Amino acid sequence: MDALISGQAGVAVLIQGNEVSFLELEGAGRDLPCSPAAIPYLLAGANDVVEIRATARNDVLTRLKAAWRSDRALQFTLISLDRSESIGNRNLSIQCLAELFNDHHVCDYVGNRLYSAPLPRGSDLETALSSARAFHPLAQFLEGLQRDQAQIERNRTAWDNLPVLFFGTESAKREFFEAAVVSGAFRLLARAGADAAAFGLAAVQCHQSLMALPNYRKVLQAWLGPLKPTRATLAVQEPSNEHRQLRRDETDRHHDRVRSVSTHELFENVKKQKHAIVEILQKGDIARVRTYAAQLMDSQLRSSDPEYAAMSLCDLAQEAKSVHNYSLQLELAQKAVEVAPEDAWAHGQVADAYVCLAQYDNALKSFELAATFGEVVFAATGRARVLRAKGKLDESLAAYEEAIASFPEESMPWYGRAEVLRDMWKLDEALRAYDLAIEKFPTELVPRCGRAAVLTEMGRLDDALRGYDQTIAELGNEVVAVCGRADVLKEMGRLGQALEAYTNAIRAFPTEPIPLSGQADVLREMGRLDEALQAYSQATVVFPYEVVPLSGRAETFKSMRKYDQALASYEEALQRFPDDVRIRNGRADVLKRLGRLTESLKTYDENIKRSPYDIVAWSGRADLLKELGKLTEAVAAYDFLMSRSPRKQSVKNAKAAILVILRRYEEALKLLPEGDAQTRDEWVGQHVRGMILLRRGRLDLAIKLFEAGLARIPFAKERKYFENALAVTKLRMKKFDQAITHLGESPEPLKNLLRMHGFGGLRRLDQARQALQSLESDCPLSLVPLKNELAARYKLSSRAPKHHSQWVFDEECRNVLLEAA
Repeated sequence: MDALISGQAGVAVLIQGNEVSFLELEGAGRDLPCSPAAIPYLLAGANDVVEIRATARNDVLTRLKAAWRSDRALQFTLISLDRSESIGNRNLSIQCLAELFNDHHVCDYVGNRLYSAPLPRGSDLETALSSARAFHPLAQFLEGLQRDQAQIERNRTAWDNLPVLFFGTESAKREFFEAAVVSGAFRLLARAGADAAAFGLAAVQCHQSLMALPNYRKVLQAWLGPLKPTRATLAVQEPSNEHRQLRRDETDRHHDRVRSVSTHELFENVKKQKHAIVEILQKGDIARVRTYAAQLMDSQLRSSDPEYAAMSLCDLAQEAKSVHNYSLQLELAQKAVEVAPEDAWAHGQVADAYVCLAQYDNALKSFELAATFGEVVFAATGRARVLRAKGKLDESLAAYEEAIASFPEESMPWYGRAEVLRDMWKLDEALRAYDLAIEKFPTELVPRCGRAAVLTEMGRLDDALRGYDQTIAELGNEVVAVCGRADVLKEMGRLGQALEAYTNAIRAFPTEPIPLSGQADVLREMGRLDEALQAYSQATVVFPYEVVPLSGRAETFKSMRKYDQALASYEEALQRFPDDVRIRNGRADVLKRLGRLTESLKTYDENIKRSPYDIVAWSGRADLLKELGKLTEAVAAYDFLMSRSPRKQSVKNAKAAILVILRRYEEALKLLPEGDAQTRDEWVGQHVRGMILLRRGRLDLAIKLFEAGLARIPFAKERKYFENALAVTKLRMKKFDQAITHLGESPEPLKNLLRMHGFGGLRRLDQARQALQSLESDCPLSLVPLKNELAARYKLSSRAPKHHSQWVFDEECRNVLLEAA
């Protein structure tokens, strides 16, 4: 239901569809039906109405009571300050307030409103304060209100002087004023007073709470500008002669200290302290880092302006980022903001930390503040980064292009644009964009590595390898280039070389997560799943803020067919990285493998809605349609994918597999790669080519192709596809012993099903029954018809056989093709 709540009226209006009712605090405690036309009368005269959507009745009642208490506290406060009221009424109001002010929400509500304008001339704050002395929270509030009256008047005068032009209309100015009151902006500024640091922090909080309003930046600049104190602001009290002499003595001592320590010495001392902190940080002693960082900050605040302390804290925040401790990065950057609230770079560092922690909404707010205080370029590219991370690629691309137009000499927008085009699978455009970025910024690492990554995705692996080699030769052994090169070796099927490259990278870059995750990836490709799981688990401990190790660990559980653990791992990762498309797609795939097909399809649809350019989500959805037997719809889905990404060989292989099932062999052959297989996709294409030979009855050629593949293929997962295909071929030839030998010992369902066929053909029915029992506890829906037919054929069940041998062969071929592509 939705609700309208007013503390002044003591009423909540409940709206559910076309039905309207209302609830009064002073009523009988039940909902009373009413007409929608009665709503204005129920809330007549109330200016504190709050609308709440999609709530529950208990929540409405709780909020109504809180709103009522806050409004009554405001009324009692006004009575206690009103000189025209009787002393009895004022004292009674004070006694009521003593209880209400124990709730800090009530105190904030009253304070936010009374700080928005100076008290009228008829107010009697002294008498109210005298009556409230025994009630600490209330007395403290009234003392502050009395002390801050001059500042309150300054703030309100500055507000009233703002021209309507900034707002557009008088009503827009009133709306902005109400928002400023509710947010506590007036109170924050008044309490800051002449303290420059406190005022700066208050200004930041005003920006954060009001940034959703139109033209907020210009309004706040115009309002806060005249109010801003200087750091030299002193108390207005006239010092005595004794105080003047003490101040002169202190000044002389300060000058002596400054003369005794030169600026250069101060700089060198700070540099040494920072270096020592970095060494401790790299050892992982975070407690000592915090202690020494606080000491450095205090030292700099005593000897120089706060901006220098903020600068040191930002430097240390970047060092924390370099060891991938994003939580500490955020902590240090936030301290920099506290020290220098109007330091644009400090806000930018806070935003950067939020991006690393995948807290994107917080990042956007901090980027706004960075722009407000001067870091316009960093903020512009930061917003584009966030949009990209959230999967809003069209908006991100537009943001980068706008940044290029505004700041053509800055490198980040140029290669950021290329990265977005790559995410959109516009690989040719991405390659041209990287080329342009490299031409403008030839010494930048990111566009060079990005270009090589695009070549990898295009399947131009030799070109990609040359690109990484050239980057390393010209720019040095940077971790991204070294690991990018290792990834190309992995894609080439040179898994031993890739593993060696990643192992060397781990030694060279011990504080980087990429080599450790890359090593685990290769181990998984080699079928060394226990080692891969151990490596991923180690990476999740050493680099707890990185998404790749979490995703890799879940994928390894999936490869082990431990689907419940895989799902739990994905759920854990999703809590920490809710916008990461890899996690969302991985979870959808596990749901499919658990047989939760409707839920999987819904998840893929949601992923596509959130990330419409994500090829993996589209491919996963198409694969699911294929497994559901909706082959015509799956072909259409793959056609769409090929129109979006015509170079993606895995998509071509998947469509070709369906065409083989549909006996459209010539169409399928046109989609498959030619020549010797090297990459994973080329090996899968080779497998599909062999299945065409098998389906056409050219068994000897099919065996030759499958055996050649088994002799050379380096990828463990894809190797199983060749094993299964060769087993089906041997079953077709009734060479049951050879078929069983090719299947090995793996307990996977399709292998168990083919094993049951082989043992059944040999009349080794006890072993066939064991295979069937394994299938009873672990059998995907797509295998059930074939399982039932084979069980009936070999009298392992009470069913009668329904199909002939050609149907069995066709079903085995279909399932082998669907599993592989």
